[in-house]
Amino acid sequence: MAVSSTETESPVDKNPFTATKFAKQGELERSKIATTEFERRKKEFHRALDTLEKYQAYIAKQQKKKYGRHESVLKTKRSIMALLPQSISSRIPRFGSSILQLFDDSNKGSDMWYFSRDVGQSAKVKQAVETIRQLADSEYEDAALTVADMEMYGKYGMETDLRKAFEGYQQVAKTSGSARAQYMVGLFYATGLGGVEQRNSLALLYNTLSAKRGYTPAEMMQAFRHLTGVGVPVSCEESLGYYQSVARKAIGYYLSGPPLGRAPPPYRARLSDDSSGAYGVRTGPYSLFKINDRDAFEEILEYHLHNARKGNVKSSITLVDLYYHGHRFAPRSHAVALVYIRQILGRLFTKRGELRKELAQDEVNAAAQAAGMYGLMHLRGEGVPTDTVTALRWLKIGANMGHGASLNALGFMYQKGIEVPANSERAIDLFKRAVEKKHQGGQVNYAMSMIDTQPQIALTNLKSAAVSGHILAHFRLAEMYMTMKDPETSCRMAVASYKYVAEHGDWLHSPIPDAYAAYERGDLLAATIDYMRAAEMGYSVGQLNAALLLERAAKECRYRDDAVAGKGGNSSRCFHTVLGDRQQHERQTLAYWTRAANQNMPDARAKQGDHFFHGWGVERSAEKAAAAYLLSAKSDSNGLAMWNLGWMYETGVGLKRDFYMAKRWYDRSIEANEGGKLAANLSLIRLCAKYLWAWMSGEDVGETPLFFSPTNGKVDDDNDDDDDKDDDKDDDDNARKNKRQGKDAAAAPAKDGDAGDNGAEKWQLNRHDDANAYVPEDWEQGAGAAAAEAAEGLGTENDDGAVPELEEAGDGALTESIFMVVLLLAAAWMFLPFR
Repeated sequence: MAVSSTETESPVDKNPFTATKFAKQGELERSKIATTEFERRKKEFHRALDTLEKYQAYIAKQQKKKYGRHESVLKTKRSIMALLPQSISSRIPRFGSSILQLFDDSNKGSDMWYFSRDVGQSAKVKQAVETIRQLADSEYEDAALTVADMEMYGKYGMETDLRKAFEGYQQVAKTSGSARAQYMVGLFYATGLGGVEQRNSLALLYNTLSAKRGYTPAEMMQAFRHLTGVGVPVSCEESLGYYQSVARKAIGYYLSGPPLGRAPPPYRARLSDDSSGAYGVRTGPYSLFKINDRDAFEEILEYHLHNARKGNVKSSITLVDLYYHGHRFAPRSHAVALVYIRQILGRLFTKRGELRKELAQDEVNAAAQAAGMYGLMHLRGEGVPTDTVTALRWLKIGANMGHGASLNALGFMYQKGIEVPANSERAIDLFKRAVEKKHQGGQVNYAMSMIDTQPQIALTNLKSAAVSGHILAHFRLAEMYMTMKDPETSCRMAVASYKYVAEHGDWLHSPIPDAYAAYERGDLLAATIDYMRAAEMGYSVGQLNAALLLERAAKECRYRDDAVAGKGGNSSRCFHTVLGDRQQHERQTLAYWTRAANQNMPDARAKQGDHFFHGWGVERSAEKAAAAYLLSAKSDSNGLAMWNLGWMYETGVGLKRDFYMAKRWYDRSIEANEGGKLAANLSLIRLCAKYLWAWMSGEDVGETPLFFSPTNGKVDDDNDDDDDKDDDKDDDDNARKNKRQGKDAAAAPAKDGDAGDNGAEKWQLNRHDDANAYVPEDWEQGAGAAAAEAAEGLGTENDDGAVPELEEAGDGALTESIFMVVLLLAAAWMFLPFR
């Protein structure tokens, strides 16, 4: 019997509301299944990752034991071949060079770039790696990023493969739109890591996408590029927006910590300080920021530890400062600091908390500091549980003894009503007393208390605290600068303060700690990558350290290429590992030296000159090298740059030959850096011999006699201003010449965003422009123009345009000069021929 259609229809089909209900139930069930699957994969991922992180910690320990950093890792080593004259060394066969290199230690430490990270994977570790890869194949975002990180840094026993890492990040960026993946892809395009084609347009695209989603490293990178015109037009307004976003996040994290804010991040080491400077030797007064000698530090530390055990209060308070604030060679340890604080309190205070009598002044000062820090640590919960009662008691003792930090902390407690009734007037009075003690925190708190009633006093105190490096002072200043009427000045000043906060309040986004940890354990490849990340984010320390490590790799590669060039081989493994090829490697190194120089990093400008002189990553130009050396000599008092200028004046390379100017720069090199005294004196002997030979041969030796000093109506051998006038006379002429050449060299505009391909030919020495720089159509100045401007206006002529007359320098100077002539004539035969 046939069944009618009405009989086959279910009540559900007839009721649309019921159908919708069941559809929603189905979606809910599928959502529950998806959620359950996601949670399963998440647990599986974290379980595998925990295994791999434990293995990575074991690997790091083994690496540090085997490859751990020595003080000579970046030490400049001179090749034995450099001791031979060029006419001889150029004729030595390739195999002879290889034999000499067997005795040359300048390639020492190269294994650190290529060591194997696999120290023996267990079955459990291999299974964890396989699990991560399977999850990545199933498009689980965290797993895919972890796999890309493994390829990027060679983690978990894997070998580094930057090309595969780039493809992994690119895939994640396309499939899930991960902000971190977009940032990493932008980094590859910006730097050319792993041989990826350097394209500023794509770097800008990916970093903008990441930055707009609030990814902090991408915001930092975009801010710096807009500020300095790297790949984009210079825009203070664009840079301001990004730096402001990062700074506000940093201050939010700073204030979310214990009372009075979090402790600052660890000290960022300049790797050049380990080697006495970027050249491996000290080149001038600013060559070193801090002398970092681990052995000397440990000796001093042992001295204070020994004295503290004997009850010396001065040594004990020194150790309190050391362990409370931390040091590069002594990590911060509140527990250890607390031990020495209690020793001081027990020695200088009675059990009732009263100061003992007949104490020396240094002991009284130590007692005030120990009491204040003991109360502060209880207020902040550092090394001990938070105890505001104990904090109040000891802070009052410290404040009564005039301890600045105690006054500030006690004022904070009155301001917030912690253990005492809130009293703003009492708080302001305590902050004011802290200001009198030059305490940074007190200056900031007093300024914010007075900003509405006395804004000028507030501004003065904020500026004073900012000079001392207080990040909250910088942030408050930036916020005040934003309200200024002049937009251009307001933007420039606000950006400077926001940038400081972003770079010094980087607890959560800085790659520098990871980079230094890799450097410490001897993994120079991972250290280079992370320092390059920091460099692209605008850190001056990152730019300096990245340039040092890239230069080190370049030197090693030149040795390897020279060793196999005669056999038709290719040994540029380190170029292939970090960047694409030698040209790209050297071009990026030059970019970082330039950026570091523009942020006042010592030796960086002289290094830039070396690149121009040798043609590393840029068209060879002795004129531009001279301009860079002149800037370095003038701004950094760099003795090596001064010596280079002397040599260039002596030989006529890059500058017009002028024996007098050569002598003056050699003399200044000795004044700036006594460490180079021997080399400079030998150069002076050679110069004098050349001068005499040229004079006797009837050649042009310049308008200025070598053994007479120019004066302007009076004799004053010690007048540096007169020396400046003499020196700058020809510097001015050569700088103008460089300026004209720079304009000619920079006449052609760059193309689109890919200025990295030809930007190195259009370098400006005193700007942040580099191989990736955005170059406007109406190029204002050429590569030598900046040095020309630096050299111009230094007062080399009289008002009427006449050159000062030359007079004899006086009997003493003349007698000394005649003695030098006799001495040098006797030694002249050593330097024949002179050409």
